[in-house]
Amino acid sequence: MTSTFSLLPLLGTLTLSTLIATLAQCGNQQPGAGAPSRAGTAAAQDPAQPPADRIHLLISGSLSGRLEPCGCASGQLGGLARRIQHIGERRNYDLRIEGGDLVEHATELDPLKLMTIRQVLVDMGQYDALGVGPKDLALPRDQWSAFLAGAPVVASDVVAKAEDWPAQPFVQKEVRGIKVRIASLLLELPEALRGADAGLELLPPGKAWERALAGADPATRRIVLVHGDDVQIRKLLPQLTPKPDLVVGVDASVVEPPHAPTPIDDVPVVFAGTRGRVLLDLWLHREGDTPRAICETIPLAGSKTVPGGGGDPQVKDLILEHRRFVQSDGVLARMVRQLPTPNGSSYVGSSTCKVCHPTAYEAYAKSKHAGAWETLVEAEKDPKRYGWPVTAYPDCVSCHVVGYREQTGFVSAEETPDLRGVGCERCHGPGLAHVQSGGKQALGIIGGVTKSQLCTQCHDYEQSPTFLYGERWPQIQHGREANQQQPK
Repeated sequence: MTSTFSLLPLLGTLTLSTLIATLAQCGNQQPGAGAPSRAGTAAAQDPAQPPADRIHLLISGSLSGRLEPCGCASGQLGGLARRIQHIGERRNYDLRIEGGDLVEHATELDPLKLMTIRQVLVDMGQYDALGVGPKDLALPRDQWSAFLAGAPVVASDVVAKAEDWPAQPFVQKEVRGIKVRIASLLLELPEALRGADAGLELLPPGKAWERALAGADPATRRIVLVHGDDVQIRKLLPQLTPKPDLVVGVDASVVEPPHAPTPIDDVPVVFAGTRGRVLLDLWLHREGDTPRAICETIPLAGSKTVPGGGGDPQVKDLILEHRRFVQSDGVLARMVRQLPTPNGSSYVGSSTCKVCHPTAYEAYAKSKHAGAWETLVEAEKDPKRYGWPVTAYPDCVSCHVVGYREQTGFVSAEETPDLRGVGCERCHGPGLAHVQSGGKQALGIIGGVTKSQLCTQCHDYEQSPTFLYGERWPQIQHGREANQQQPK
């Protein structure tokens, strides 16, 4: 599988600014001959002998920058390589739609991810429509707009003054003589873009829907991507006239999307999941004027040809080159110490905590938290497991050190060795004020959250799918709770 342009030779030499300019030029190129073919889709039908007007859709959304599973646990779902392999195995999709929120944070790393995502989804996956999400818009516009230039980006309720705005009010395609129009509603803008100086205007949903359907005949199939949950969608639908044939909810809180569409006011509603863990294989048709949908949720756990693994090799190479560029360009070093330190104090390292809390430190030293950094080092030595420089990749480092990105936190294994691993201050917060006060300034759980909430910031459904707080806490409890032998 090939594309008409490849960035692999460039990644080792180009700066971020040069990459932005390069992608702006690449945006108008067409997918290569080696991309997944759509030949024969006119005759594609499901086993149930569907009506002739049934349209076959591939739907995804809320990728949140997950280029591939992190590898911290077995059986993880997702990954762009598995997605492209799936598309290559099932070439009978009429339309391929991505809901948006392609990235998750507005950091220096995310435009580099967006570049890779754009090449994979548009140039290799031949997606027909890309919704733009609030998280995408949180990036500087020159970054993400350059990366998506020439791509079928849709944002129906966003009006921009700038001429280089890449999003369209709708995308229209024709499938076997049936016109399909795809719209997208953000419902709200990121806070930084709400001012008059931002150059963006958010239209009310009803007005945006009129804009998206301008000139469409009644027979046109109407699909709308909505960045919102089921409550917001229920409030939204009465404002959309005529009704859509399908609503695709893009909501990161919906981890496991329902296996069947949920009808709301006779409109099928589906959710795309999050972090690229699943795809939706959906058939859409009408019974009279009433839309109908049949949907299959496809977990990206492997492939038909390589059960439990696999993935398109070209995409895997592209992601590997992305990670190596992040390492060679020193992205991690530029991202550290950019944020304020919690509670206004400074980190001192677990060895300082040991002086007054030897028993608690002993319990910590025996835990896997103490060796969290070493797990990255060992993984980096095993090319069969990862094959990429995990100790230099920000997403990996963030859960394996203390004070990542904070002003007095982790910088590098060499410069801040006592902040490697998940040390005392990862849970209790910076300890300098506590030390200087002789313990009078107490430390609790950082951030005003419960212990279980703190744990699941890293041990979430993706990175620790079998994690159960009630089982794991007794393994690391210390201090007064260890004496009581009872988690709280």
